[in-house]
Amino acid sequence: MATRTPFLTLDAKGRATLPEEVRSALGVEAGDIILLEATDHGTFEMTPARLVPRDQLWFHDPAIRTRVEAAEEEFAAGRSVRTETPDEAQVFLDSLKQRSADRRDER
Repeated sequence: MATRTPFLTLDAKGRATLPEEVRSALGVEAGDIILLEATDHGTFEMTPARLVPRDQLWFHDPAIRTRVEAAEEEFAAGRSVRTETPDEAQVFLDSLKQRSADRRDER
């Protein structure tokens, strides 16, 4: 038995409706964003996407993601410091700055 290949038909304004089975496979619904990325074969690949608010872009920087992942591993391993007050937190942060400065001086 042959499988049916989904297809699109463009209207006069160049719009198309994705068949339900394609929307389901992509996990998209009305209002979602789909990126069309050119491939090396002269075709396009559809990729579901989400907008990231400007004030959250920093979090997606590869260097920041690496630091966040390292911090999450530290927390998971139980290597963290808990402070109870803002003053305790400031003392702890100041000690980290001092430790960092001491390491720079050793070089």
